[in-house]
Amino acid sequence: MKIDGIGTHLQNISVSASKQAVGGDFEDLVKKFVADINGDLQAASKAQEALLKGNVDNLVELMTTIEKADISLRFATELRNKAIEAYQEIMRMQV
Repeated sequence: MKIDGIGTHLQNISVSASKQAVGGDFEDLVKKFVADINGDLQAASKAQEALLKGNVDNLVELMTTIEKADISLRFATELRNKAIEAYQEIMRMQV
């Protein structure tokens, strides 16, 4: 009976499971991030329409939805700005 093979197999399972839990790779992570922000913005748009139509049951929940979308969009904008700054810094480096 070979026990070493079982340990290696269990490590491979845990690594692949953690990779799936994280979302796979960077591309999947970015796609999920953008989709989440888009969902927040769509929810805020629906909340604003409901407010304009007067179909508001809970004003606090409505305002929370709108603020969440605002914060998500600001966060995404800051991430984009930081990524552009990092790219520009790399481009200024002399090789």
